[in-house]
Order: sequence, then structure tokens, then C-alpha cells
Amino acid sequence: MEISNVDVNTYKIPLPEPVEAYAAGLMKAFDLIICKITNNNGIQGVGYITVHENQGLAISQIIKNSFKPLLLKQDPRLIELLWKNMWKATHYAGRGAPVSFAIAAVDVALWDLKGKCLKEPLWRLLGGHDKKVTAYAGNIDLNFSKEKLLDGATKSLDKGFKAIKMRLGRESLSEDIERLDAMRNHLPDNIMLMADANEAWRTDQAVAAFKEIERFKLVWLEEPIKPDDFNGYSYLRSLGKIPIAAGENLHTLSEFNQLITVNGVDFLEPDLTTCGGITPFMKVAKLAEINNLPICSHGVHELHVHLLAACPNASYLEFHAWRIDDFIDSSLVVKSGYTEPSEKPGHGINFDYDKLKSYLIN
Repeated sequence: MEISNVDVNTYKIPLPEPVEAYAAGLMKAFDLIICKITNNNGIQGVGYITVHENQGLAISQIIKNSFKPLLLKQDPRLIELLWKNMWKATHYAGRGAPVSFAIAAVDVALWDLKGKCLKEPLWRLLGGHDKKVTAYAGNIDLNFSKEKLLDGATKSLDKGFKAIKMRLGRESLSEDIERLDAMRNHLPDNIMLMADANEAWRTDQAVAAFKEIERFKLVWLEEPIKPDDFNGYSYLRSLGKIPIAAGENLHTLSEFNQLITVNGVDFLEPDLTTCGGITPFMKVAKLAEINNLPICSHGVHELHVHLLAACPNASYLEFHAWRIDDFIDSSLVVKSGYTEPSEKPGHGINFDYDKLKSYLIN
């Protein structure tokens, strides 16, 4: 078996309404990169990633110019070898994003191809543990009024979620506390609440915030400080105030290992799109398991549901605000707080390219 073709397209997908998080600012759209890898038997694997607006074309060019020549005529079943070759070929200018995003799109396509060839769904191909995955609504709502914030939470509950995440990082800590208080009082007692600061604070500011936020008994407080301040994470966790989630902005196995080594995290949260795909995500999950840590996810929930269903230490699957529901033939459904991966071969995601056509930007 060998790879006969590699095809890449980039689309700009508008959001239904602008959403804001502290680190990213106001987001009106996101870029969707779709990579198709076809073998000499005519079977096609499809990989996709999402990234911030106006960044997708640069990533797709890495695939076209740097990876396609490495992949053609190679055996697509040797995923570890192909991953290593892509990493090595871009080592000098890479060793992380945006190269990690580009590798991720290819890696997902290779795993999808493997699943289709073996006629197995991805979650079983990766080992298979528990098809029933706990989900939470990863609402992005920093720019919303308090009333709109609570209304969004109600809509999430109506969709079957039993866990809600809200954003922190307003101009003053008192605003964040007021919104947290309103949310906690709005939600039933049996609904879990998380909060995401999206790197809003310095370590000293986070210490002050933790003291005020501790009383809300959050499942976790996510990314209180910048993602690579490992000593800062270690110090904040040592306070024992609030469980900490982090990892969505880490791009290498080494970075995850550093965060774990300094005891800086309670919930490890890799994103396969930022860390190089399914192959390294599963290694991060094992690293977490070795250190008795739960693994959760960020973004691309249609893919991550398969990965968490294969992990014995899985905790929460994030349903992200960047949705592709309008462009695929079936979407994940949440019932009583849980969702399940597709039983179709590979990841089971089938795009409607006619609907996507008007959003093509390359």
C-alpha cells in the first residue's frame, strides 16, 4: 500500500455571532483546514483542524510544500515513521506550532485512512475503553452580558449537558466574581461548573483570584496564567485552592512532560490540533495516566470523542464553540451529560463539500 495523493483545502467559517476569550480577543470566524490522503487502492482518509481566522493558509502551505513530497509513495500504515519524518523535515523552523497544526491535519487523515482500511472506528482502533464519554459545554462568552451569559448556560442544559464552562478575564476581578456568582446561583446544584481565564493574569493576580474564586468549588480553573509559565503553575497548584486545567496551548511532548514534572496541573488538557495530532495526543494521555492524572480535551470534539473513549483516564470532552455541524452529515448528540463516538470506520466524519464550497479561501 502507498500514498497516491495528498490534497489540502482551507475554508473560512463565520461564527453565528462574535465570541470573546481573553487571550484570543474577539473572534468572528475560524479557519478550517481539510487534508485528504488517498492510497493506491482509492481509499481516502480525511484529516481536519481548526485554527484562528487568517492563519489557515500558512498552515496548509506547510502541508503542500513540506509534507506532500515526503508522503507520496510512502506506506500510510507507518504513521509513527511518517510523523517522525514530518517533524524532522521541519525541525529547524518548527518544533511546535504552526508545524504541529500542519502535522496534526496529516496525522488525523492517516488514522482515518487506517480505520477505513481495517473497517474499524477510531476509538476501537486506538485501544477502546469506554464508548460513553462525559461532555461539557465549552461556552466562549467573555463579551456577553450577564443575562446573555446565563441564557447561554440554559441553552446548554437544554441540549443535555450536565457541565458548563464560562470565561473569566473581565477588566476587574470583581466583575468576574459577580458573573461567577450569578452563574453558580443560576445552575442547579447537580450541574458542574468550570471556568477558563485564558491566560488573563500574572501569577500574583492569579493568587488573589484563587482566594476569591475558591468558594465556588469549580471542577477546575483553566489557564489562569500564560501556558509556558510552568513554575507559576506549580506554585498556584501548591496553594491547594482550586484544581487547575491546562495544556491546550502546549505543542510538544516535552512541554507536557515539564508541566507534569513540576506538579503544575490537575486536569491535563491537550488539543490534538495544537500538539501534532492523534499520535502525540495518545502519548500525552499515557503520560497523564502514568502520573495518575485525568485527561480531557480542547476543541474538535468530533475527533476527541474517539480519543477519550480509548483512554482509561478520560475525564471531560469539551464541546467547542467552533462548530462544523452545518458541514457534516451527522453531529454528536449529548444525552444526560454523555456523548458517544461514531461506529463508522475511521472517525466517521463526512463533510458536505458543496456546502463548504462558498467558504473556500485557497
